[in-house]
Amino acid sequence: MKNNNVLLINPWIYDFAAYDFWIKPVGLLSVANFLEEYGYQTHLIDCLDRFHPLAPKTKNKKYGTGKFIRTPVENPNFTKSIPRRRYARYGLPIDAFLRAMDAVPPPMAILVTSGMTYWYPGVKLAIELAKKKFPGVPIILGGIYATLCFDHARDNMGADFVVKGQGEIEALKLVAAIAGFQHDLPLMPPPFPEPTFRHYRKLASAPLFTSVGCPFRCSFCASFLLSGKFRQKDPQAVIDEIRYFYYKRHVRFFAFFDDALFVNHEKHIEVILRHVIENQFQISFHTPNGVHPREITPELARTMYLANFKTIRLSYETINKSRQKEMGNKVSDDSLAQAVNNLVAAGYQARQIDAYVIMGIPGQTVDEVIESMLFVVSLGAKVRLTSFSPLPGTKDWQRSVELYNMPPNIDPLLTNNTLYPLAREDFPVETFEKLRKLSKTLNYGIDNGINFCEQSRFARSFRANFLKFNRLDG
Repeated sequence: MKNNNVLLINPWIYDFAAYDFWIKPVGLLSVANFLEEYGYQTHLIDCLDRFHPLAPKTKNKKYGTGKFIRTPVENPNFTKSIPRRRYARYGLPIDAFLRAMDAVPPPMAILVTSGMTYWYPGVKLAIELAKKKFPGVPIILGGIYATLCFDHARDNMGADFVVKGQGEIEALKLVAAIAGFQHDLPLMPPPFPEPTFRHYRKLASAPLFTSVGCPFRCSFCASFLLSGKFRQKDPQAVIDEIRYFYYKRHVRFFAFFDDALFVNHEKHIEVILRHVIENQFQISFHTPNGVHPREITPELARTMYLANFKTIRLSYETINKSRQKEMGNKVSDDSLAQAVNNLVAAGYQARQIDAYVIMGIPGQTVDEVIESMLFVVSLGAKVRLTSFSPLPGTKDWQRSVELYNMPPNIDPLLTNNTLYPLAREDFPVETFEKLRKLSKTLNYGIDNGINFCEQSRFARSFRANFLKFNRLDG
């Protein structure tokens, strides 16, 4: 009988910071499920599985999140001058990974996925170790980095094959060719990820996708390159997933990873949440990805509250009107304010609500970032400050090239959002650190009942003093 064993690997994260906010390699797990439907035996090594049998014991933090095992490593050369930043590998210890490979049957093919573009050192290490353990076994690389940085992945990772985009059919073709099997292949990939979770001994949380893609085309987002046309699942299919995780795997924390969760909310997410409410499921929901404020009606807000939505992050990004227009008017100052008001009226406290603000967008000023943060806290909500990271194929990638002479073939490590990868004298790394300090100060105030923006006079004074003290005004 021919060997039909396929090893799947989710590599480590190499970064300045990482935390398990409900992370699971859904794309890889969907490929595993697809291969199993065609008779292959899949075996998973997830380096980011905090409950892997060979991992040191770990504890869940709030809502099933938790710390990854952290192993400090040498900083890349170009980051050594950054103050107080230490590079690390997050995930299974190397010896545990090697023992995990010892425990799987010899595979006839190895599939490796990839996350953020600047996490590729973990991909490279996983491929190197897998090649040493299983010499001559073909390695197939896919995922986000492989899709967005295809040439870099092909030339530097050492994989035998690199796959772009949704990988089920391409992976099946390659695996079948390697194994010498013949299959009647579907013309189109599955419309939605259908991941298998049987490889996990314990699930602290479960990821949910009620849709794929996004109807908007934000200048900084690569969703259209990764997921294609926006499409929504049948709500009943999502309900069935929740019931499986709830009854069969005893999961109580669920994270929605949609890029546009609330689109068509009356016939979609509200149907799902009403089922949860009617059946009195003792669970909580979380949205690590931002949701669109303009969709949050009073009725949706009440449904969210009754269904026990806990982590709410709104996509605001910036106060700049032209940028809001470019994002398809998915948000405005008024719609953000209305969303917060509707959520508070439904029973939330404003400080339970986060709003994303991005710093470092090409052409953005420091003042724009500050004004964006001040507007968020003026509503009583908290700022979730993120750093711009240029993604190949997006408008802002091209702007970075044109405005700041960023090399089109830049090493993906330099796009790490902890760094400032662009040559902007008016927005250096030190300014990023000061803006992070400001966001923490504003959020500290919100947590302690102090809104620094309640009085416009005080807000002006606070902003002026912050600028002066931190030399952000030159």
